[in-house]
Amino acid sequence: MLRSYIFYHFLRTSFLGAFLLSVILFSLQFVRLSGILLGVPLKDFLGFFTVWSVFYTYFFLPDGVILATASLINSLKERRLVHVFYSFGISDLKILYFFSFPFVALYLLLVSLSGTLIEEKVAFVRKNLLFKYQDSFFREVPVKTFVGFGGAVIYVDEREGDRYKNVFFKFRDITILSRELEYKGKGVFLFKRGTVITEEESLFIVGFERYTLNLRQFEKKGLREKRVRESVAINVANAVITPILFLGVFFFCLKFCTRVSHFYGAVAFFIILHQLIIFAVKVLL
Repeated sequence: MLRSYIFYHFLRTSFLGAFLLSVILFSLQFVRLSGILLGVPLKDFLGFFTVWSVFYTYFFLPDGVILATASLINSLKERRLVHVFYSFGISDLKILYFFSFPFVALYLLLVSLSGTLIEEKVAFVRKNLLFKYQDSFFREVPVKTFVGFGGAVIYVDEREGDRYKNVFFKFRDITILSRELEYKGKGVFLFKRGTVITEEESLFIVGFERYTLNLRQFEKKGLREKRVRESVAINVANAVITPILFLGVFFFCLKFCTRVSHFYGAVAFFIILHQLIIFAVKVLL
């Protein structure tokens, strides 16, 4: 009975806590990406949110373990079950034995998905979301205003449907002045009657009748191998430190926490410690 209670509540609290942390992080990112997220179709927004939630729920599972362990020990202490265990000769290791079943199940999941659920895939989905927003952005450029998106700056004097006239366009080392511009979609611009200026080693000025520029040719396609390796390394580090965090919060709460405030403090300390370790790993990579 006790084993089933601990198993259920440990897994439920771990996943719920990890999911809530992912939602909190998403809400912070939403402030920065609100213009893009609200400018794409609902299905694309929901798709991105799903990918985000799945990965970061996985990423925050060690923090969920910390929360579940502390809350369960607090629950047992509030019901004075820990004193009952001691009176029947049940040691700390025996209590740890009860906690180990749900932890091992969750830990096996954490390890098995370390090479699959990686942060670079979230970045890849976010980049595709930016591409979709890019199309709607460049089809509705306001006139007589300098606007920028994705490293490109554009100014148009007039607009007739999907065509722009008297255009200034700058992207990286390329500056284009043209009489007319038509956005073809998928990052492709067709400029007509103008001048292109490049600023690499020296300044080149070339006149043209028609000039096509594809912004997406400057973007790396697919997953970036270096970032994939870094993401896997972070997941492995996450998996390695999880048992240490679990044992640390278990024995600390069992031995030293006597008030609810103590448990809150322990949870905050171990979660911050976890994030500092992951941050250090990212810096070293």
